[in-house]
Amino acid sequence: MTDAVSSVVRRSPATLVARLRAGAFGLAVGLADLTSPGIRYGYVHPLAGRVLRRPLATLGPVPGVRFELASAATGRAADVRCGLFADQLDSGGIGRVLEMLAVGFGAAGIAPVVVCPADGDRVQRLRDAGVEVLVMPAGQPIGAALRNAGLDAVQVHSAPRHLVAAALALGVPVVPVLHNTEIHYDEAMWRETAALFDRAAAVVAVSDVVRQFHAQRLPRRLADKIVVVANGSMPVRPMADGTRDRARLALAETLGVDLEGEVVVVCLARYDSQKNIAATVAAFLSAAAHDERMRLVVAGEPSDWLEYRRADAIRRLHPHGDRVHLLGICDAASVLVASDAFVLDSFFEGWPLAATEAVAAGLPVVLSDTGGAAELVDRAVRGSALIPNPTGPADRVTDRVVRAARRRATHQPNAGVLAAALSAAVDTARRLGPARPPLDGGFDGMVAGHAGVVRAAIEHRRDAGAVARPSGDAAR
Repeated sequence: MTDAVSSVVRRSPATLVARLRAGAFGLAVGLADLTSPGIRYGYVHPLAGRVLRRPLATLGPVPGVRFELASAATGRAADVRCGLFADQLDSGGIGRVLEMLAVGFGAAGIAPVVVCPADGDRVQRLRDAGVEVLVMPAGQPIGAALRNAGLDAVQVHSAPRHLVAAALALGVPVVPVLHNTEIHYDEAMWRETAALFDRAAAVVAVSDVVRQFHAQRLPRRLADKIVVVANGSMPVRPMADGTRDRARLALAETLGVDLEGEVVVVCLARYDSQKNIAATVAAFLSAAAHDERMRLVVAGEPSDWLEYRRADAIRRLHPHGDRVHLLGICDAASVLVASDAFVLDSFFEGWPLAATEAVAAGLPVVLSDTGGAAELVDRAVRGSALIPNPTGPADRVTDRVVRAARRRATHQPNAGVLAAALSAAVDTARRLGPARPPLDGGFDGMVAGHAGVVRAAIEHRRDAGAVARPSGDAAR
């Protein structure tokens, strides 16, 4: 038996196991997707997490690398107190948006009061920065504490029902902020959304896609309340001499590989059905087959361990699978500084914050057509690309079409375009080299837009109150 034939024979059992593993996790994902969103997210994913969870490598903060507050904040004394009501803050981009708004509002004359149902790392970070935070779990009396906070207005950022009810009970202007295209809402939830909009002073959508998505599902009089304020990102702190090298070395040590001469494509995203990680891995491997100096690093929270395991199974099945690295939650600024390009092939987004941060870091980006993607590609460096959404038009995505697309993760309609765009972005990254100037992340515009909506809502309420009150002569 020749050495070549012997090698094939030795590999065959491993290949068979890899194929069985990939098929099994593909089937498990398909079966999970047959359940309703409530059962899927409330029961299936937690159970899968308990069975499939395993430790993942992570990259922590690298000294000298961080996002920092933009310089255009006015620094005026606070004359308004605004509540920022949200769900738990340590998962997804909403917590980061809230953190940026809290810092930006504080510098722009609005005293922020963050209200959320649970403690966490971001809550502690906000408190350390001097931001007032009220932790108010469901089932506990909260009315008195909120009244004592003296709020002039409230923004609602995907907050749980008990906090939304508490906000409405305060009698101050309430401004819901729409962060996503809510494909999992049923008719009851859309009625609930309409009732909230009916009582809202104004509604903010983070992108025009999100505005259109909601406008198509709500009465016209309510849709007309929606204004668009795009998400932004704090700029990446300008890198001192050697900072990039330190970040690159830290990433190399985390991955256990030598990154000299390599081009690193990063995907900062949760392992979740929304983010389409399994298909991203499959398309990258198609591109890597023609360029063995490419690496993909996915970094994020495994909110869906089935998605993580399926992506890992696809990776293991491919001969270049060792060029894909699936990490846990990492420090975003450090990973971006250490990387050369960014990819996000999501099914739906409101306005992806990680992609905004990648643009601010000066990376070429490859984004599927979702909320904010076209605007970000226009803002990004040359070599960036907007590719078709794997499900069709961005404002018409549904849970059903996402489920269908997930079943064909290894051959989605945009896979070839994605692989070609990744190759082009890698070529651009090679030409740019490590010396890439940071770009405007849109932080100042985001803060100014939200602050303007809050102040306008307060002024409108004051004017309406003045009109409603009788004059002195009329009262007599």
